[in-house]
Amino acid sequence: MSHTKIITCLDIGTSKITTIVAKFDSPQSLPNIIGVSSIVAKGFKKGQIVNLELASNTITESIESAERMASLEINQVFVSLTAPHFESINSHGVTAIGNPNGEITPDDISRAIEAAKAITLPPNKEILHSIPRIFTVDGQDGVVDPIGMNGIRLEVDSHLILISTPALRNLTKCLEDVNIKIQGLAYSGLTAAKSSLSETENELGVALVDMGGYNTTVTIFIDNSPACSFCLPVGANNITADLAIGLRLPLADAEKIKIRLAQLVDKKGFHDEIDLSNIGIVADDNKISISSTINGIIKPRIEEIVHLVWQEICSHGFQNLIPAGIVFTGGGALTVDLKTISQKIIPLPIRISDPIKLDGLVDDITSPSYSSAIGSILYFQDSKQIPNSSGKKMKINIPFKQIIGKIKDFLSPLLP
Repeated sequence: MSHTKIITCLDIGTSKITTIVAKFDSPQSLPNIIGVSSIVAKGFKKGQIVNLELASNTITESIESAERMASLEINQVFVSLTAPHFESINSHGVTAIGNPNGEITPDDISRAIEAAKAITLPPNKEILHSIPRIFTVDGQDGVVDPIGMNGIRLEVDSHLILISTPALRNLTKCLEDVNIKIQGLAYSGLTAAKSSLSETENELGVALVDMGGYNTTVTIFIDNSPACSFCLPVGANNITADLAIGLRLPLADAEKIKIRLAQLVDKKGFHDEIDLSNIGIVADDNKISISSTINGIIKPRIEEIVHLVWQEICSHGFQNLIPAGIVFTGGGALTVDLKTISQKIIPLPIRISDPIKLDGLVDDITSPSYSSAIGSILYFQDSKQIPNSSGKKMKINIPFKQIIGKIKDFLSPLLP
């Protein structure tokens, strides 16, 4: 008997919508990608819905494309997303241990976590994630798993990630309009970490910087748990806009140049000029200087973004708590010279992370651009929320009653 399960994840980024369908034989097995689709996020602005009908059409297009590739009908998805409205709060919860003999049970932990959630929330905000970081039993702190221990008083420090209630309702309505059910929802800083960070980085303390098109998400992990999460309203598209203005070209052409520069600088022995006609760009000045473009346009914007990230980390007081340094991921991590420039600003180790490589159709998505999408598969695989199937085979989707009816129609002429 097959125990293969299927999971579909919809990653809503600030510039693209990605649908990934994966199957796996057990919760511990490596997922096998059987369908993937990524399209421009029309109807969204910086991860938020600004046109409900257009956003629904975009999601439908992405899901239908993944359906065709996977030969599945998708009617429920796990969703990962990022947007400026995300906030985080660290909270403390306390409860008395209910067992008469003082032994701590899962119910005690649940009550402590619920106590940590009993806070005054900002207007129009609700808790998306409540993540226990560390427990304290009768004054003994640093307890990772208190189940089975004895005590009288249980405390927990939790990391709460908040989402905008109106934004959540709009997303739910958008998916309901296209008959898609949300099985689970996650903040993309958590999903990207699943595919981008090593166990050592997670344990020592690290800041994951997911640089998207319009937003840069920063999630700080200490002792394998998130300790701080925030979103900055800047991203790789700011660099593209600077190139468009500086070179007097359309945004689409500026994006081509940005990608081409990163490809060229990775190779040794390149010439200092780019012939724009070779990458399909028609311009008055057919050639540009690589060094002048990088140093005069791209570098200043990268320095600004990296300075902003580092200032925010310092303002939250984590600059001395992340010895594993900064890990960059997301599409913006592919920007030319990001690591070199960052090393001159941030006095910590710097790494550009590719997502973990899964099995199956992964050739086009083994890139930092898809860290959150790939990570969402791993995140929800671990969440134990996965049903036996998140889709059904298109070609064998025949109701039982219909099959019986066809058998009767076939046999009736043969009966006396």
